[in-house]
Amino acid sequence: MPGTEVFKNRDAVFINSAIDFPGCNIVLNLSEGHDEDAEGFLSRARDFFEQRKPAFSLLLRDHDDRAIISGCQELKMPMISNNAGMVLDEPVKGKGLPDGAELKWVEDAYELESFKQVAAEAFHDLSLPPAITEKYFALAGRVLSPYTLWAVVYYQGEPAAVAMALLSHGIAGIYWVGTIKKARGLGLAEQCTTEVSNASFSLGARKVILQASQFGEPVYRKIGYREITRYPWFICSSKQALK
Repeated sequence: MPGTEVFKNRDAVFINSAIDFPGCNIVLNLSEGHDEDAEGFLSRARDFFEQRKPAFSLLLRDHDDRAIISGCQELKMPMISNNAGMVLDEPVKGKGLPDGAELKWVEDAYELESFKQVAAEAFHDLSLPPAITEKYFALAGRVLSPYTLWAVVYYQGEPAAVAMALLSHGIAGIYWVGTIKKARGLGLAEQCTTEVSNASFSLGARKVILQASQFGEPVYRKIGYREITRYPWFICSSKQALK
């Protein structure tokens, strides 16, 4: 989104998005080999957003951020999700699509509209307002690149399921997996994710990863993904006292 700021301070990344929605304004801790004290990390996060946004989110790692997670829990910060971090180690054989379904790869702004249409409905059920999804896909030139894969499954001629991959440093991350309500239960998202995952391996990815919502986790396990960690996601007020 134009106007979004990304800063790095020590081992933390601060994302100040162009919109006032806590789930889009995020602090990530990327430190390795040590677990920073909660008060120090949370103070830096709060200070960064104090003059920028009234609320923001902390996306943490269960395997590396235990002290910070405990600090958030002690302060009774709302945890909006605790998604599984999952990995696929090699290409897998999919079950195929049902009759009446066809997968197409997104190559231009027109086809991206179909992807956005499905994503807006699917992620509304995960508490992401459709207006926010619209902003993510507003500029096709910023979204489509040689390092991304976008797939739409059409069912009976209508866009019904989507998945995408972002490739970087030998790893592919799967995002925006979803299905419209009336097409759920047909295995469309499962096959769409399988195709995007396999295509990522074909492009040189050594591993394919994703963060699974409570709805997606059983589907990804069926595909062959395995859990490696959890990602607790907290909402924090930039005015909240830390003691």
